[in-house]
Amino acid sequence: MNETPNQPVAHNTKWDYALIGIIAPLLLSFVIPFLRSGNGAPGAKHFTDQYENWEMVLADSVYLFVFTGILFSLGIYVFKRLNRESTLIGLLIGLLLTGGAYFLFLQNEILGLQGMGIFEGNGVMYGIVFLFYGWMLLFRVLSLSKWDLDTRGIAIVGVLMAMAIALGRVGITTPIVRITFSFLPTALIGILFGPWVAGVAAALGDILGFIIGGGVGGFFPGFTLSAFLGGVSYGVFLHKKKVTKKRVLMAVAFNTLFVNLTLNTLWLYILTQNPLAVLLPPRLLQNAVMSVVRFLSIWFIANNKQLRRVYMKYSTAKS
Repeated sequence: MNETPNQPVAHNTKWDYALIGIIAPLLLSFVIPFLRSGNGAPGAKHFTDQYENWEMVLADSVYLFVFTGILFSLGIYVFKRLNRESTLIGLLIGLLLTGGAYFLFLQNEILGLQGMGIFEGNGVMYGIVFLFYGWMLLFRVLSLSKWDLDTRGIAIVGVLMAMAIALGRVGITTPIVRITFSFLPTALIGILFGPWVAGVAAALGDILGFIIGGGVGGFFPGFTLSAFLGGVSYGVFLHKKKVTKKRVLMAVAFNTLFVNLTLNTLWLYILTQNPLAVLLPPRLLQNAVMSVVRFLSIWFIANNKQLRRVYMKYSTAKS
């Protein structure tokens, strides 16, 4: 009797992308808050103030139940598929979407923008779902990382951190933008040792850079968080993987769109209180130029045969 060998079950990765990265965050960050706002129950305070209006209380309770139900179901679905790479990318996309909604809510609350009723009073919901994606992404990153550094590896990380601090203080200054290459050592740490090591190294480098050289306006932990996420992204996309143009582009896009243009712009707004109309135009131009520089530099470093032969001897990515 001929037996057919067990074949691996084909998985629909496009469905994972769509559910975890697009459908769920859109439902949680836009559709359900829109329905709640349309029902006239945008916030928790309004909910408690209307306790005598049982129709209002019942309707808002249903929306909250649906919100938590989808979040719980999404959590179970993700946990069952944590060995799937598509889950990681889906979490990154979901983090961007939910972070965008949370950022718009903050801008609505801070700037009092008109015509943005969906973002009024839903801050708790935006914050919960954004943190959910953040924690799930962090958990996935940590599960992929291993602290298997030996003494030589720790020394290499230290040297690359020093290079990042030094490169951050020199650059090519033009009338339009300032080009620096401080991202290259961090990207190389991510390629060699993974997301967790790269994130911690980037955060420590940010703190050490402030201690050594001071900083304009004093130390701000938001930029340390941005440095950590930037380092993590390089490890997530480039460690123990074939470094393709698509992967480099995704790492650069995450740093440009989410870390630099979203988070760092928010930190600058908090520090300077300048409106977004003043902060964003020069930052858009700066990041547009730097995204090209990052892509070309990382692609060259990762695929130059002579350089790769040297530094991959010290990497924890043996496969």
